[in-house]
Amino acid sequence: RQKLFNSRETRIKPHRDDKILTDWNGLMIAALAKGGFVLNEQKYIEAAKKAVAFILKDLRRSDGRLLHRYRDGTAEIDAYVDDYSFLIWGLINLYEATFDTFYLKTAIDLIEDQITHFWDSFIGGFFFTAGDGEKLLARQKEIYDGAIPSGNSVAMLNLLKLAQLTGNQDYEKKADHISRVFAENVRKSPVAHTFLLTAVYYAVGPTYSLVIAGDTGKEDTNDMLSEIKKHFLPNKSLIFRPTEKTSPEIDELSNFVQYFGKLDGKATA
Repeated sequence: RQKLFNSRETRIKPHRDDKILTDWNGLMIAALAKGGFVLNEQKYIEAAKKAVAFILKDLRRSDGRLLHRYRDGTAEIDAYVDDYSFLIWGLINLYEATFDTFYLKTAIDLIEDQITHFWDSFIGGFFFTAGDGEKLLARQKEIYDGAIPSGNSVAMLNLLKLAQLTGNQDYEKKADHISRVFAENVRKSPVAHTFLLTAVYYAVGPTYSLVIAGDTGKEDTNDMLSEIKKHFLPNKSLIFRPTEKTSPEIDELSNFVQYFGKLDGKATA
């Protein structure tokens, strides 16, 4: 075995692709956050948090806009719609895994940027490139869900989730526009739009908006969260309102949770 290894070491090594992409990392963050929450694996959540911190530090411009690629200490290329969609997806999952409102607020900020710079105000849907980016003969919209989902498919799910988490129905209306714009594509080839159909499934329901109100870290609160993790509820949004705080930040981000509190001194949902 050692001889084989030594012989292999004499060969020219294949090129290593060492660039860091915002969109691919967004997919990883979404998976790590979801897996960490369900499996109670804090190391997955910490890895997701570390990746988010890197992207927001090194792949975000001073004006808040995202960049696409980082390599050798340099970040460049204006972000595409996939970069926004996938990172926002990861941020939403990370909020639901940690209940740190920083991630929810960042997701809201980024989706507002995405709408401003990528949304087609005439018929709906997101263009692949930003309106103030490189001038092309035509701005395309990607909808094919292949090895990875399309930016529009993930954006539709993000809009639906954020509508439930924040109470902002404008997000739900935009998600509805996406489903209508691409409905004929889906009808002709459902297997080519599987993630978009996942978002449609979320839209038609049933969906579950769960708000837990309780003291952070208390046994009754943790028991309630543990019970939720035991059930497969893909069409759910999850909010935690820490009742030990007089005015928790989640009250500013979600327009309905201020009415939720403990019942008989116990955590409620």
